[in-house]
Amino acid sequence: MSTMTREPFDAFTPLREAVSRFMEDGFVSPERALFALGRTFPVDVIETAEEFIIEASLLGVKPEDVQITTAENTITIRAGQKAHERRERDVTYLKRERIERLLPQVSRTLVLPVRFDPEQIAASYEHGVLTIHIAKTDEAKVRTIPIQMKEVTTTH
Repeated sequence: MSTMTREPFDAFTPLREAVSRFMEDGFVSPERALFALGRTFPVDVIETAEEFIIEASLLGVKPEDVQITTAENTITIRAGQKAHERRERDVTYLKRERIERLLPQVSRTLVLPVRFDPEQIAASYEHGVLTIHIAKTDEAKVRTIPIQMKEVTTTH
């Protein structure tokens, strides 16, 4: 009868290899970023008493490649180059990490809790962040309703 000797930690070899691949690829490889972002870009939606503010991270996107459209209480942000503008067909990548090359065009549609006036929207783009200010209409502004107190009369 022959007995095989095994190293006590051989069972962990696949895990060790997976961790090594993860560390070699980096924490934010394009594949992980696509998964984490759901093939889109992150946004913050802030509500103040007077307006909604949308901040979208569009790193690597030129301002002229950003389009904003509205309908009722939704706002859609499209960003990136159109597929036919890419040059992938005539080049060979030795390393490919920039997300905007993998995602030539992405979009987000956000639904706000109230309708807004599309004429009251302002947008700016600085350092890869798109900021959209949407003024609330008078109907959408929060109002505090005063409560009238009735005097209680007591009878003996």
